[in-house]
Amino acid sequence: MLSIIIKEIKEFYRSPVNLFMAILFPVLLIFFLGTMLQNLDVSDWEIGEINVQYSTAQANEISATAFDQFLSGIEMVKSEKNDNKSEALSLTDKGEIKAFIELNNGEIVLHTGDDGVANRALVSLLNSYIELSDTYTKIAVTDPSLLANITAEDTDKSYVEQDGLGLNRSMLDYYGVCMAVMMIFMSHIIMGCETFKEEQKMYTMARLVTSPLGKMKLFFGKMLGLLPSAVFSNLTIMVLSAYVFGAHYCDNFGGNLLLFIMLTCCSMAAIAIGILIGFIIKVPAVGIVMPFAWAMLFFSGSFSKEVFFEGFSNNLPPYLVQQAAFNLTLYNDASKAIIVICVALVVTFITAGAGAAIFSKKRTV
Repeated sequence: MLSIIIKEIKEFYRSPVNLFMAILFPVLLIFFLGTMLQNLDVSDWEIGEINVQYSTAQANEISATAFDQFLSGIEMVKSEKNDNKSEALSLTDKGEIKAFIELNNGEIVLHTGDDGVANRALVSLLNSYIELSDTYTKIAVTDPSLLANITAEDTDKSYVEQDGLGLNRSMLDYYGVCMAVMMIFMSHIIMGCETFKEEQKMYTMARLVTSPLGKMKLFFGKMLGLLPSAVFSNLTIMVLSAYVFGAHYCDNFGGNLLLFIMLTCCSMAAIAIGILIGFIIKVPAVGIVMPFAWAMLFFSGSFSKEVFFEGFSNNLPPYLVQQAAFNLTLYNDASKAIIVICVALVVTFITAGAGAAIFSKKRTV
């Protein structure tokens, strides 16, 4: 099987077209799209106004008054009191408000919606309120007279520092992720579709099938032989984007390693899916897969962040992978990346098993 893997790697790197499409093409797209669209597109959105509802029915009068004043003093938050919890939660689920906040016997319960940016902003604001409230409480307990020394300047101080949010992300950062995802859903799937069909074109498939190697080893050898090329493509995109064009990914090695592992797992799943499609579709799969892949990427905002259709775009696989990557690169939130890795491994296992079963039953390929 090792000989098959080595053969696949050599064949890939012997082709100038493969090298251009896998390495130079996505990197050039990152540069051109990232620089040309910098002033036309927006890589990220300002948080804007956040409309929330809140309830202080379970809080004492002093806490309720303090919380009312806190929310009314924040320009970015449009707050409305609503003690009907079920109604407020329903509005949150429908997306009509961003969140519902409960002040419950000294505890703050935040019921969030689907807007991740708004959720993080609210968490930061509420943390600042808790920190400020705790400070005043400690002062009141130790020496109440000190409260008289707190000036308006002190109360206006911001406890929230913005880091990596809003418009700090450049278009190069955006396309550094999107082009890596593009290669997975376009190039790596096509690699899988074509790997066995290329053997047919070269009239070498019959010889490979009848060799002592066996069909199972042949199948997984061909599949694993494509993975190093896909992995090298992902690594090259990340390294060149960061060190040549100045794109930013994660701010630590662990985050970048997790991002690379996620992309690698997705590439492996894409290859397995491509091989299965190549077995099912008798005609050349490129003519069918390529337009479908481009359409998915387009509606996922891979080429322009302006393209987004609620309820459709956010359910497409490229969009989900991109958002997991952005959660990791912007917020150091690895939860979605880990979910993507697990899903990709499951998809790889299922599609590879189905492909191997189909291949083993074929008399000729």
